[in-house]
Amino acid sequence: MTRTVALALAAMGLVLGTAQARADDPALALARKLTDAGAATFNNLNAKTMAAYYTEDAKLTVESREGEQVTLKEHVGHDEIEQFYYDLFENREPGTIVSRNHVEYARLLADDVLVIAGVFEPNTRDEKSLKVPFYQVRVKHGDKWLITSMRIFIVGKPES
Repeated sequence: MTRTVALALAAMGLVLGTAQARADDPALALARKLTDAGAATFNNLNAKTMAAYYTEDAKLTVESREGEQVTLKEHVGHDEIEQFYYDLFENREPGTIVSRNHVEYARLLADDVLVIAGVFEPNTRDEKSLKVPFYQVRVKHGDKWLITSMRIFIVGKPES
């Protein structure tokens, strides 16, 4: 299974590495605007507000690895996604973190469907902050771009 994860990440890296985004690319500009707003909201440590970025039936998938053990955990719908963020923010005080998204790829698949890939830094104040690759699909609902699916990868180096 670890090999599968490595191959998937390598393939994602190839796609991201070959996608040369232009500075004037409207999809890239939109993706940066959306993910900057998401990072600012994340910094407030409010689970309900974070869950509001998702559609009612959205799926948040967290893939993590400790040593050779790979774990896949899915959170489906507002309630489960809000609980995920609540658990993540537990015992933290607002103002203690500053997060940042680095958008590496963005593409409008249709006028109302946007794909974004990049890396999230949960706390830039910590020099050892994780770098969390993510991939998300957003759809436009009225004037909002809501997340229908998000996959994040929390992977470290396998233990020898």
